[in-house]
Amino acid sequence: MVAGQANPLPTDGVVGKLTPEQTEKLKEFWKELLRLVDEAPKEGSGGSAPPPSDDQSGDKIPKDDNAKERMKAEQEKRDAMAAFTEYGSTKFMACFWRFIAMDDPDNIALRFLRARKWSVSAGVAMLCACLRWRMSSDVEDIFEKGEEGMRNAEGFIKQMQIGKTYTQGTDRYGRPIVYIHVAKHRTFDQSPVALEQFVIFQMESVRCLFGGVGIDKVTMVFDMTGFGVRNMDWRCILFIVKCLEAYYPESLNVMLIHNAPWVFQGIWKLLAPMLDPVVRNKVEMTKNTEDLVVHIPKHHLVKPLGGTSEWKWEYPEIIPGENAPQKDKEGRRAAQKDRDALLAAYEKATRDWIKAAPGDAKADKKRKLAVLEMRAQYFVLDPFIRGRGAYHRNGNIVGNGLVVFEYPNGSGDKLESEWDVRGYDMSREYMLAQAADMRKELKMSAKAK
Repeated sequence: MVAGQANPLPTDGVVGKLTPEQTEKLKEFWKELLRLVDEAPKEGSGGSAPPPSDDQSGDKIPKDDNAKERMKAEQEKRDAMAAFTEYGSTKFMACFWRFIAMDDPDNIALRFLRARKWSVSAGVAMLCACLRWRMSSDVEDIFEKGEEGMRNAEGFIKQMQIGKTYTQGTDRYGRPIVYIHVAKHRTFDQSPVALEQFVIFQMESVRCLFGGVGIDKVTMVFDMTGFGVRNMDWRCILFIVKCLEAYYPESLNVMLIHNAPWVFQGIWKLLAPMLDPVVRNKVEMTKNTEDLVVHIPKHHLVKPLGGTSEWKWEYPEIIPGENAPQKDKEGRRAAQKDRDALLAAYEKATRDWIKAAPGDAKADKKRKLAVLEMRAQYFVLDPFIRGRGAYHRNGNIVGNGLVVFEYPNGSGDKLESEWDVRGYDMSREYMLAQAADMRKELKMSAKAK
């Protein structure tokens, strides 16, 4: 990251932009992951949540970056082994596919590979450790409940109502902007468990707002205006950083610490050494609107931070019955059955692709077809397994892969809006059309032989 410059989208290391060496690493990743799955017992011994850390102040986190790396690697290896021992391969793979959701599985695999500097064994261990955390923390249960199902969790809805954090608009390269207004946070407004569930729910919700191929990171704005010691919450900060580093790796573009008061300087001296170096290197201090518009177009930036967008966060109340599809057990079984068949086809295509010679066009194309079909079908399954949230009710999440943001601007006495629709190349309709074309190509290729 270069200070004073916006980060462009990557030119390699992502789906569709891999070097031959990176493609080979991706194949090795899948080969190792599937080997572990094949060799693991189908059923586990019974998973349980890891004991909560008593190090809420970060005192036990090594300050030396190399020591941090060694500690992480050792813990991830232990967690990877435990994932299969405790849960077995059946639950492991069910969790894996829920984690993939509407995404390209290679995109997820590449996140973990990049996070571990293209070390296959370390990347696979990191993914397995992440899945163990998801299973032990009931992540799928949290986003399946949605806001309606979580409304009785202490302080959960209140955090949304006060606008402590929300996602609105995109940066200069189309990445969603996550605003966090730190002065609105009070440590005791919610239980520690509810706070972690809230953070998880926000992380999962933002994944639905990646609009377009190549958009898989967020720009975070920590608005420190009005910050005081009463707003400082070590546990919350360390959990957010842990999520960004270990559970949703390679999902942060830049973290803008905006308008921090002098009291934060002392806190930052204590906090910075605790942070993962990858996350720490993405932190940038900003003091004014000019610093922010380096990364965010002024008409996308909310007005309180100096932008021209009149958009304001207003929590849309839960609509009774908005999760009615979840009660349709028959519909869910049918959608899940279709998904399972497509996942099996993808797994077979992936195993064939691993064995194929480099550059085998047919193996590549069959796998790409399987990806398109499983991703398109996910949007049919989604209402049965994901509870609705504010971004559904506000119209940001359309439900077919499209993402919509509104940028209202005052024009005289009239309020006019710019509507930004993103994700056409990731929409269900586009992927189905692409899959149909690819099927024709494969059929014609088979006839030619």
